[in-house]
Amino acid sequence: MPRANRRSEQHVPLALGRLSGMERREVHPDGAWIVRRVRGAATGKVYRCPGCQQTLSDAIAHVVAWPADGLRGLPDRRHWHGQCWSARDRRH
Repeated sequence: MPRANRRSEQHVPLALGRLSGMERREVHPDGAWIVRRVRGAATGKVYRCPGCQQTLSDAIAHVVAWPADGLRGLPDRRHWHGQCWSARDRRH
């Protein structure tokens, strides 16, 4: 016989836009981009930030961005320092 004091579970929609690492679309003078903020994950990968040309370890939080048209997919993804991504419209 089932227990009578159990509460029925209700489905609560998840606010996906508030989670870290979720993708969002940003429009800038150079076009529309899909942007994901990534928390650090010490897997040992190293990238080159296109904003400052310095190395970027995956152990620190950073931004991954790619064109929103998504025609080429993974080859278009770039890993940016968060500050470099924010300041890229002000660079020459």
